[in-house]
Amino acid sequence: MHETLAYLPGTPARTLITTTADETVVAVSADLDLRSTARLREVLAEEMSLHPLALIVDVSGLAFCSVSGLEVLTDTARAADAAGIAFVVVAGQRAVLRPLRVLGLDREFRVVERLADAVGGSAAARNLTAEVG
Repeated sequence: MHETLAYLPGTPARTLITTTADETVVAVSADLDLRSTARLREVLAEEMSLHPLALIVDVSGLAFCSVSGLEVLTDTARAADAAGIAFVVVAGQRAVLRPLRVLGLDREFRVVERLADAVGGSAAARNLTAEVG
């Protein structure tokens, strides 16, 4: 199975995390497929364990999102709701926005088309950015 995954087309997802006093933004780019979903699930769980006021997952940089990627978003939205953390997905491109709408996931969690519509307007007391492979 690992050999098969090595030959999948596309570029595995890259993750960039930006944290402020009010929210954490996890930006995902390239392709969110079977190779990337486990790592994204880990990153999102780590960020939720820090109890931000809001967790924003920006998938506007994705060219492709698999069903397993949508499952990670759904599971994280449910966990965030249970923890009292606001959860927002930024998806302005067809590759993610259309499946979210077709599957009705945009009714399970907040989906916006621009990052500016998701982030708070207050000045951040802390701003930390890290890229996670």
